[in-house]
Amino acid sequence: MEITKDGIKLHTYEDIVSSIEAELQKSFGAEFKIKPGGMLDSIVSMVADIELEYQTNLENLALQYQPEKAEGTWQDSLYERMGAYRLSAQPTTFTKSVVGAADYTVPAGSVTIRTAEGSNDFTNISEFTTDKSGKAYVDFSSIEPGDIPITETEEFLLLSAPEGIDGVGDEEITKISQGRSRESDEDYRIRFRNSKALNSRATRNANIANLTKYVDDVDFLSIIDKNEDLTMSPGTLLIIAKHNTTDNIFARAIFDTVGVGVVYQGDTCISLKDECGEDVQVKFKNALEIPVEIKSEIKIRSGYYSESVFADIRKNISEYIDKRVFGLGVIIYATEFIIPILETEGVEAVSSISIKRDGEEDYTDNLSMERDEVPEFTESGMNFVVSD
Repeated sequence: MEITKDGIKLHTYEDIVSSIEAELQKSFGAEFKIKPGGMLDSIVSMVADIELEYQTNLENLALQYQPEKAEGTWQDSLYERMGAYRLSAQPTTFTKSVVGAADYTVPAGSVTIRTAEGSNDFTNISEFTTDKSGKAYVDFSSIEPGDIPITETEEFLLLSAPEGIDGVGDEEITKISQGRSRESDEDYRIRFRNSKALNSRATRNANIANLTKYVDDVDFLSIIDKNEDLTMSPGTLLIIAKHNTTDNIFARAIFDTVGVGVVYQGDTCISLKDECGEDVQVKFKNALEIPVEIKSEIKIRSGYYSESVFADIRKNISEYIDKRVFGLGVIIYATEFIIPILETEGVEAVSSISIKRDGEEDYTDNLSMERDEVPEFTESGMNFVVSD
């Protein structure tokens, strides 16, 4: 092994044996050779194996000090020295009503509800008291952190609760904050790579880097100024986002990274206090989630039930959408959904496929989202029929 200005150069097994042989020739003469199968050969082989293991360990250790190679706790330590921190696992939270006895106080963590069609459990975050009608709107958090998708119409079962609580209310849930799994090494590396300007302020790249932690993907964030939109006035800034936190937290993040001297645009306005205690109005625009429907005629293989195959198709398309990430202003081509359909067991062919915005009459081959729009796909919006 050699350490040079270009890094570590590893020696092969043959390199190590040749080096030992050359050293022995200094004592026993140039004609001396290590013979395979001999006692000396066994000793040299053992030394070479130890050297190879040592090289491997040292190489691995050296990689942990390279931002593009570091892993696990080594990556955490290295990046934290440079001002970046791994995104920890977060629970999914939301508000849901419960019903029971009037004026009844319930301690934190004593009510557990479960999704009706799953096994995800949630518990109340803090103490609450029902009103005179026996109802209370309660903040719930998933017991296990992670990416647990929840919709407004999700149904729940009451798993456990004090005697004064009878069940969950009929109202839709609100204030959904999507949880996430602990950031993987690769995702952490990509975010770090995109955030080298972390400590810079008032630059577009720095603003993007600092705000990416508040969106599930960078494609859900857009920062527009006069350079991108000539109709905007100098000194103005429009931030569009499908963020994963509260409006207040996101507004604070915008102000902390963009700073003063900027005129914010957008239809969401949050009042904050600056370092001097003065009121500051931070504006931005929450992305509009546009429901998109998919329609396809599918030929089913003999021996398969269409409804079962259709259910599997919806699952495969949903998984494809999660990986594909349809962000702000995206163009959606109907034909790309053919891939997950054909990967479904029981599908012989796709005769036709088209898409449309929910509420529109005509299906089309492609859709273009506006710069403040992101598509929203649901399995109920995936419609399939059997073709001949």
